Amino acid sequence: MRAKVVHIAGSKGKGTVAWLISEGLRASGFKVGLFSSPFILSEEEMIRINGVSIPRKRLDDYLEKVQIGKELSEFEALTEAAFLCFEEEECDYIILECGWGGKMDATNRIEKKDLTILTHIELEHMEVLGDTLKKITLEKLGICRPGVPLLTASSQDAAVMQTIEDAGFKVEIAPSAELNYHNPESTGLALFALEKLGVVLDSKILDALAKLIIPGRFEVLKMDEHVLILDGAHTYDSIRSLEGRVLTYAQEHGLPLPLWAIHTLKDKPKDLWTLFPIGRTVWLELDHPRASTPPDQLPKTTVEQLLSELKLEETPKLVVFTGSFRVVAEVRKGF
Repeated sequence: MRAKVVHIAGSKGKGTVAWLISEGLRASGFKVGLFSSPFILSEEEMIRINGVSIPRKRLDDYLEKVQIGKELSEFEALTEAAFLCFEEEECDYIILECGWGGKMDATNRIEKKDLTILTHIELEHMEVLGDTLKKITLEKLGICRPGVPLLTASSQDAAVMQTIEDAGFKVEIAPSAELNYHNPESTGLALFALEKLGVVLDSKILDALAKLIIPGRFEVLKMDEHVLILDGAHTYDSIRSLEGRVLTYAQEHGLPLPLWAIHTLKDKPKDLWTLFPIGRTVWLELDHPRASTPPDQLPKTTVEQLLSELKLEETPKLVVFTGSFRVVAEVRKGF
């Protein structure tokens, strides 16, 4: 029997939606293959069976097979490796998260799908996807198929909704939902999707989702008396959402106001740091080909230096590392 396929595109929240759907299905007794990007420390994180990354040796074997006689990009090769893995595992469900786009994305070669999802769409990767919301939306709508249900977020811009309507797709809007500190919009989409797939959202399923730890998405780590929150948010709306959830977390856990440690790569908005208060924000300098020039207004430090300073600090601190999944990776390496 063919695995059922859920395909997700959008500008922000794709990973959270993919992980929550995968976990909800797993907790319901299904075997689930999840393809999600980017990875934090190693490529095998992108391909998971019931939430567990495949072994490196197995990934290498797949990559060798899919690249015979072909010239594939890294993402294309990993996508093909995921398809091989999910077929071998005879998964009940396959959850696919697009990379950047939709229509031209490597994940879109699968024609038969059971559910498509558009998370919040905003201006991003304009040099590739287009310089207007309409162009970007049309690219991401490329994952959709006639007759296949399409779900979207409640916060979509009017221009996005108009583009969906003009393209002839019937779309259902998912309400936001609160579940632990997951993004409410992403949570609502995932819960709505699970219901569409026939999952009964009983206490067992909701408890599993509430306890789910998603790498680099409001990931909470403890270091002595300090609390670190790792989140790869890198768009204006995702940063705004993160800020609200962090302040709620701090209040509910009796923590001080957070220190925001941020770095955005060259192809991302350069002024995301302006959404945070001056005086409580530092710029993280990264050794990376796409590292950005630091703004003059912020003090500079490195992940290593900041973690070292925290180890010497006795007063409990709340530090949020954000702006890029590269930042998350650097913290993980030094933690």
